[in-house]
Amino acid sequence: MIWLRALWGLILAGLLGYAFRRAWRWEHGAEPFVLYDVEKRGIETYVLVVPTVLFWILLVFLALALIFSGIEDGLIRFFGLASNVMLFLCLYYVLLLILLPLLRQRISARACAVLWLIPAILFWQANMLISLLPLPRLTVYIPRSTIPVVGAVWFAGFLIVGGYYLISHLIFRSRVRRITTEEQDDAVLALWKAVQEEINYRLPVRLLRGNVPAPFSMGRTRRSRCTVLPERAYTPEELTMIFRHELHHLQRCDVYTKVFFCLCNALCWFNPLVWIATRKAAEDLERSCDEIVTENMDEAGRKAYAQLLLESAAPAQGCTTCLSAAAGTLRYRLKSVLHPRKRPLGTILLMIVIVVCVMFFGLISISDERGTFTSLLLSPGTEITKIYESPYAEGDAVWDETSLSNTNSNYTKQDGLPQATLIQTDSALREALDSIRLEHIPQPGRYRPDEIRLTFLLSDRRFAYLSDKVLLVFDYSHGYRDAADCFLVKGSVDWEAIQACFRSTD
Repeated sequence: MIWLRALWGLILAGLLGYAFRRAWRWEHGAEPFVLYDVEKRGIETYVLVVPTVLFWILLVFLALALIFSGIEDGLIRFFGLASNVMLFLCLYYVLLLILLPLLRQRISARACAVLWLIPAILFWQANMLISLLPLPRLTVYIPRSTIPVVGAVWFAGFLIVGGYYLISHLIFRSRVRRITTEEQDDAVLALWKAVQEEINYRLPVRLLRGNVPAPFSMGRTRRSRCTVLPERAYTPEELTMIFRHELHHLQRCDVYTKVFFCLCNALCWFNPLVWIATRKAAEDLERSCDEIVTENMDEAGRKAYAQLLLESAAPAQGCTTCLSAAAGTLRYRLKSVLHPRKRPLGTILLMIVIVVCVMFFGLISISDERGTFTSLLLSPGTEITKIYESPYAEGDAVWDETSLSNTNSNYTKQDGLPQATLIQTDSALREALDSIRLEHIPQPGRYRPDEIRLTFLLSDRRFAYLSDKVLLVFDYSHGYRDAADCFLVKGSVDWEAIQACFRSTD
């Protein structure tokens, strides 16, 4: 499993590195090689995937879990995956927040901006990632009985925060429509078209004028995509800088990225550090556009651009990109513009980060049940009918219920699975199994333990496979190929005590 995860991490790293370098080359005038007609569409330079894909993946997984596992089990499985995503987002963003000052000094602003999108890129092929999940090394225990309450509180917070962002954006967009008009100046429109051609971005974008404090762009559809200018006079040089900045935002699909940051805040509304991290991420989005606009400017051009930022200072509103921003962000951007430093692009670092994320994702997980083998698996009416030392339940059983009864049980075959008359599991075996402490992991990982020591056939037609680290329970009567339940083994298993029960029945 480790080598498979490492292989997938390297494949994903290769795709990320290629996509990042390709986007960088396209933005710097390299001829694109794509399957669609570039002359009609122009090119977009987002890296690998648009970041909002993460939340579509979660919605699809929720739908599939409800369809195939039912409402109760489906919600539990979705809670397991969603909680792992939230744990990863919180830990990754906090760690990146700590390292950010060093990273900003060492790599390009474009790479810093992409680092914030690693969670979305990581889940681009969610099925592959889930298939390769490692056994958790650390668990956060949330009793199953409290999950409905915890889930309801989280969902209420998600709706409040997400609803606030959605409603405020819709109100802002409606206001923009009321106070703006199409740009009428032919010279400005000609310059606008020239900059579009320069960066090879030809998707339809309306250029508007209105009573707004700073230039910004918004929208992703043909009808909503627009760039808005304040009602003030700009020199051709200033307009060129504004157009390059805003069109690069649109070309990189940064409006989607802003939506992604809002959704991260809604998903992790309980963690203030994530809110701080997304503000820093928005800074890096703006700085990366500053970087490409000013990279070939002389000192006079940089000062003119910095002056433009000062004159346009205003907080961003809604899910928009904004040429300028509030004071704290502006100080940082001005320093980067006026005192540029040559930094490596950062491709190798991005590739290393994605490999590390693949290898470490899933090592911290949620657990929702704790107990012993007998308390969690042998509910009233469920007993052990056979125990095998073979992982495939082949050969003679080392323990079965007939060895404890003077009467032979009648075994039949139904759908290829053995059925047996229930006889109470003997006390010695129950005592040995009671010493095995387990923790249930609700996430739908496809775990494959290294060495199965015992296979238990239960009277409800489930098979339980026990190793030193994990107990996997399969319900083949429902056609499950993957484990229906996964339990971590906490501590060590007293194999001698269990095998003594087998010897006593010989």
